[in-house]
Amino acid sequence: MTGASATASTTDAAFDTTAGVLNVDRASYLSKHDIVYNRANTNPLYGLTVGNGRMGAMAWQQNGLTMQVSGVDTSQQTAFGAGLVNLSTTPQQDIAQQRLSLYDGTLTTRYDNRTVTVMGSPNSEVMGIHVDDNRTGVQAVQLDLSLWDVSNLGNSGDVPNLDTWKQVSTFADSAAAGLSRGQADPQNFGYTLAATVEGTSFTTQASGNKVSLRITPSTSYTIWFTASTRLNAPNHDSVTQARNALNQVRNTGYTTTLNNFRNWWHAFWDRSFVQYSNSNSSRDADYMENVYYLSTYMIAAGGYANYPYHFINGVFRATQDSTKWSNAYWYWNQRDVYNSFLSSNHVDLLSTLNNMYSRNFGNLKSLTQSRYGIDGIWVPETMGWDGNARGTVNSDYTKNIYSTGTEAAYNMYLQYRYSNDVNYLRNTAYPFMREVVKFYAAKLSFNGSKYYMATSNAHETYWNVPNAITDLASVRLLFPLTVQTSEQLGLDANLRAQWTNIVNNLIAYPTDGSAYLPHQPPIAQTRNGENVASELIWPYDQTGIGFPDQQMATTTWNRRPFPYGNVWANDAVQAARLGLGDQAYQGMRTMLQKYQNYPNGMTNNTNGVFEYLGVHLAAMNESLMQSYNGKIRVFPAVPSDLVGKFTLLAKDGFLVSSEREAGETKYVGIRSLYGKSTRVVNPWGTQQVRVRRASDNAILTTTSSAEFDLATTANTVYVVERTAKPLTSYAATRLTG
Repeated sequence: MTGASATASTTDAAFDTTAGVLNVDRASYLSKHDIVYNRANTNPLYGLTVGNGRMGAMAWQQNGLTMQVSGVDTSQQTAFGAGLVNLSTTPQQDIAQQRLSLYDGTLTTRYDNRTVTVMGSPNSEVMGIHVDDNRTGVQAVQLDLSLWDVSNLGNSGDVPNLDTWKQVSTFADSAAAGLSRGQADPQNFGYTLAATVEGTSFTTQASGNKVSLRITPSTSYTIWFTASTRLNAPNHDSVTQARNALNQVRNTGYTTTLNNFRNWWHAFWDRSFVQYSNSNSSRDADYMENVYYLSTYMIAAGGYANYPYHFINGVFRATQDSTKWSNAYWYWNQRDVYNSFLSSNHVDLLSTLNNMYSRNFGNLKSLTQSRYGIDGIWVPETMGWDGNARGTVNSDYTKNIYSTGTEAAYNMYLQYRYSNDVNYLRNTAYPFMREVVKFYAAKLSFNGSKYYMATSNAHETYWNVPNAITDLASVRLLFPLTVQTSEQLGLDANLRAQWTNIVNNLIAYPTDGSAYLPHQPPIAQTRNGENVASELIWPYDQTGIGFPDQQMATTTWNRRPFPYGNVWANDAVQAARLGLGDQAYQGMRTMLQKYQNYPNGMTNNTNGVFEYLGVHLAAMNESLMQSYNGKIRVFPAVPSDLVGKFTLLAKDGFLVSSEREAGETKYVGIRSLYGKSTRVVNPWGTQQVRVRRASDNAILTTTSSAEFDLATTANTVYVVERTAKPLTSYAATRLTG
């Protein structure tokens, strides 16, 4: 990874008071985060990653340029890869440099006098390989699409008809060539991997599990390839869809498609900004910032499909069909991948995860009725794409976890709070919240004075225990929100009294007097390595900075039994929520040291692949800005030498920007998207601050309070500044790389 800090100065500020965000030259800034290989990489596991939102490829050097292609929707839980793409020429050349450009979303391989650029049609199932070749004497160019031996394929994806995934059909004609799998999948998965060429002539050939395009050498041409899915194709005909998609992109042309692709990624990056650097000689924080942008790219590159970006499959792998934990989506793991994108102003990414659960509303209701005899929703911790619980009910680890429904419902509610989509709240989020609350209300027991959970799993780590803290946190989180939402929408007034009574009379969290416990003692045998008691801090949002129990929560975190114990460990996020800046910093550093094993940013941990990247995003966002409890708090958990700058999204639609250098926060800029009210924590303690409306410089509030309320108007920019040192005392600047 390349990188150096943007120029830091304690006397300038980059807030654009008209736009209400930081003024950043993103093309320049993000270029320092490009991933560059200065020699040929022959190890598939180190392959650089390029994607277009719904499909992606990992690239390495093997008989020319080789990539394994994946598409999110090709198979159930993305269990199976789409195939290999290989571009070779006679004579071959050695790679001089390979660069993943994050801002443009392109992967460029440079040879002595040849450049190969991998890009895509944005948010589609089509990608391209553009070749500029100025060599003389090129004798042959060939593109091969192939599959490995699938005869012994295992059913890692829990598919209903494995035979159809072992059957490979091909076609080759004057327009394109391709191969297909899963064409008889009864659940309408399956795909066609196909290619064509723009800019020069070619012939095609099919043989076994491989098709080839023999391309007439030219100085400039583009190879288009697609992993078209049956799921998203008219009449579930992936072959026809592949032909049509290739024909369409070839007619659009390389120049226009590349421009559209770049613009799509540029618009993506424009939605937020993070700088996280420091002044020490190790430059650890700069590297953490590198990983922040790479992680964002890798998840977004496959985050816009019909189904979620699977925590272990994603769209980037170089292991053929070999995979693990692919029979379902584990919510514990998926939340790590997705939950940071609320504050980075990509609510639409989280919606991809939420949609899978909400569209299975009916299936989950039926499952809950048949399994528990309860009119409500129980969400299996390990859930298949269609809401099935086969991976849950047969596992002692997961079969008695009840809290997953709360997490799914809460994320739907948060989608509303960040997007202000009242129709989504009414039609999707609230109905799901209500049914999860109804399930919990039926599962709780009552001893005459208190409601309690007689037995359940405290996630995967403690089995069949009383009063799992995750269940009690679920009730304390979701019941009040559901009551509040029912009042807001004017629905289910007859249910509110029961829900309120349960919350008011719920048994206390189990503790030993100084720390929270995962369940009512005695503590059961440990079955997994989760820090269950710390779940109160994140993602259940029940404690943190300024809460009455902050010290108990901090002690709980300090005593957690499995610090950074796996690739999905969210310890650093929780440290940030507790205001532990040095610990959050060291936690991000520790996670990267333990789990970033490959130079492309990926891990060799077989319990997951992309979770630690998502945790890194959440930890950095929460270190820079928090709004989970209705208060905007800037730089709540940063090391003392941080040079930090950000534009992030706060709950209820506030784009918040701030800068901090030499231990000093310069200002807080707030652009209100929806005209809601919020509460702001004074970043200077009790120093006098004022709120200035940027459009006319009117001073709306002057206060020395540690916190103050801020009423706003939609699409209006506000500046919170020290009266003694206002924003105007800083020279205006633009951030560059």
